[in-house]
Amino acid sequence: MFQDYDQIEQQIAEHQAKIEELQEQMAQAERKKDGVIAFDKALVNLAAEYQMDEDEFFPARGEQIVDWLVGQLNDEEAPEYIKTLKARVARALKKGSESSGRGRRATAAKSSEPKLEVGHYRNPYTGGTVEKKKRNPKQLNQWVEEHGLEEVQKWKI
Repeated sequence: MFQDYDQIEQQIAEHQAKIEELQEQMAQAERKKDGVIAFDKALVNLAAEYQMDEDEFFPARGEQIVDWLVGQLNDEEAPEYIKTLKARVARALKKGSESSGRGRRATAAKSSEPKLEVGHYRNPYTGGTVEKKKRNPKQLNQWVEEHGLEEVQKWKI
């Protein structure tokens, strides 16, 4: 009977040690999350201070970003957004190779596609906002190419 009691106490001690380890991991993850938020705020403030927008900032760091992304593409344990990015790039490359051989027929087929409604659209990934009046602005067309028409239609605000 006392042997069972000792085993239970030992299991409790093991579980408590595991709980402490998990709490420390959670605290570290929370600190990293706070760091990412602080970094993002600092980046926005610096961009505003130096009057830079995304079109100026990202090209300045583009080569390092691309190198990092390429290194992630073959990683089996890469985050889900890397796998999503890989699939989107593959679709974009496939579309590019299909449309390059069609010539004039590509524009005829494009005009028969359903059009976006007039209004404002906000890209949830970049925070960018575009107003559509009569024709699609270039930025809106890029979003449709990258994310698909159905997805962009959901971004109407």
